[in-house]
Amino acid sequence: KEAAWKNIAPLAEGEKRPAKVKVLRVIKKRNRDRDREAEGQNVRPVVGLAVAVEGVEGFMPASHVELRHIDDFAPYVGQELDAEIIEVDPEKKRIVVSRRDLLKAEKAKKHEEWLANREAAREAARAARLAKEEAAYGKIAEGEVYEGKVVKVAEFGLFVEVVDGLVGLVHNSELSYDRGAKAGEVAKEGDMVKVFVKKIDKENRRVSLSIKATMEDPWIAAAAGFKEGDVVDGVVDRFLPFGALVRLNDKVEGMIHVSEIAEERIEKPEDVLKIGQEVKPMIIKVDRAHRKIGLSLTRAKKNAEKAQMDAYMSHNSDEALTNNAMAEQLEGLKK
Repeated sequence: KEAAWKNIAPLAEGEKRPAKVKVLRVIKKRNRDRDREAEGQNVRPVVGLAVAVEGVEGFMPASHVELRHIDDFAPYVGQELDAEIIEVDPEKKRIVVSRRDLLKAEKAKKHEEWLANREAAREAARAARLAKEEAAYGKIAEGEVYEGKVVKVAEFGLFVEVVDGLVGLVHNSELSYDRGAKAGEVAKEGDMVKVFVKKIDKENRRVSLSIKATMEDPWIAAAAGFKEGDVVDGVVDRFLPFGALVRLNDKVEGMIHVSEIAEERIEKPEDVLKIGQEVKPMIIKVDRAHRKIGLSLTRAKKNAEKAQMDAYMSHNSDEALTNNAMAEQLEGLKK
């Protein structure tokens, strides 16, 4: 043994070197440690392992055997383990070995491999998804209607799988003609819905969809009877800085510009009108594409006055014709 110790190379401070060790036995606490344990002190029953290393007997502390807590060290006896020499003291015939740093490095390597494998799997899945999407883009076109499956309900709309592998968004504004409609009220996950493809943005991988575009616009039906030149009944609903909105029926409203409210110049519509006031404006423009109707009170008034004048003039003309006819008959009697 003395000769073997002469062959043990010293270690500089902070240095360590790899070594193959064989576990000889388990080192337990001394008797005085057992006495302390009997007195209620928490002392570990095993302090470490005696190991054969570089021809001498060394010591591996219990906490350096594994990174986890070990209760039973008996299975290690007789095993050969990879370790590192971390302390050499030839005078005291002391050599200490450890597996902790090796185990940490092995654990870190396995974790890195796991991360690399996970990233590779994600990249493979992403590539497969993109390939599937690319093929799916060739199956749809802007301006067409498709039946798709709702795959997610969000606060801002519905995500719908239009064709296999391609998901688009129906924004809340495109759910219904009812502006208060919410995504969760329109459909739930798994529902099949008809969607209109508004826009395909392959560069940013976005598909804009609309459920509203597949429905009949209730405004169009409600405004079908309105045409330019008609004088209609309405109720003043609310004011804007530049005019008044008039409710024509439960789905259609029109706007009277401030310049069309009165013949004299006014600053704001409420100078002449009141909320809830019944009015008879003339329809001066119908924009069905933008669901807007322009109204005028001044033109309606002028038309009414013109109609009265025409009626009056027509009445006077009839009287003149009658008087002329009577005069001709009297003249004939005289002859």
